[in-house]
Amino acid sequence: MKKLNLGFRSATKNTMHHLQLNYVKTELEAEPLKKYMAQIAALGIFSDKGGEMVFATPASASYIDTEEKVVFAEK
Repeated sequence: MKKLNLGFRSATKNTMHHLQLNYVKTELEAEPLKKYMAQIAALGIFSDKGGEMVFATPASASYIDTEEKVVFAEK
């Protein structure tokens, strides 16, 4: 399964925070992703317990390909 890992910088502490999404389109290019991430940041609805906006500035986007390999399975 492929996941989309979106990296954002927080508003004041400049720390990285990630949002991982499953079942995504895998053909998205950089510019549309930057636009979508900016829309997420503009919502201003993601904050930590101190009230700091954690998804303030888009910083990175990458696809992660995970593959399950069964080593042992009891029947």
